Amino acid sequence: MNVLGIDFTFFAVSDMQESLTFYRDVLGMSLACLVHEGTWAEFEINPGTLVLGQGYDFIHPGGGTVALAVDNVTAALQELEQLGIQIHSPLGESAVCFWAIIKDPDGNRVILHQRKDGTVG
Repeated sequence: MNVLGIDFTFFAVSDMQESLTFYRDVLGMSLACLVHEGTWAEFEINPGTLVLGQGYDFIHPGGGTVALAVDNVTAALQELEQLGIQIHSPLGESAVCFWAIIKDPDGNRVILHQRKDGTVG
């Protein structure tokens, strides 16, 4: 086997409309497609895809984590706080990045991530 990379990150959600509102309207991500009678949504985030799924028996809401690259974590946190989004883990810093953690409506962890060298992926 030769693993080539990650094709998508999958989050189980309990309420698709609430999750679409969070990812599309709050985080400003573009919805690429909504299929399977509205139980599967894809957001293209180059170099990957974030998939939301509702009602699949092999998944459980609230168990995932994804790191989303942003150009400025501090500004993103300020914007989200103004919208009433609770910050799960405040701004942190490592030798290579800045980061913070929020949660989506199902408790899936969303890391807001900014590499100091400006790269993504």
